[in-house]
Amino acid sequence: MDVEKLLRYCLEQLVDNPQAISITHTQDADKTIYEVKVDPSDRARVIGREGRTFKALRALINLPLEGNPNDLVIETT
Repeated sequence: MDVEKLLRYCLEQLVDNPQAISITHTQDADKTIYEVKVDPSDRARVIGREGRTFKALRALINLPLEGNPNDLVIETT
């Protein structure tokens, strides 16, 4: 399963401005870090109340893996 496609699909359902979504990833020694940039007006939706949505996204991208764990970073454009 392509983690980036899964992440993009989930984010597109959450935000008002899906065209502003940008996802990049870097491979670290022990994990892959996905950096998500969204419109500033959508940032709160992606993080969620008390970070619940962010935590759920992080858990979701770690489900399909058997090897290295993933991490998630959210920034505004």
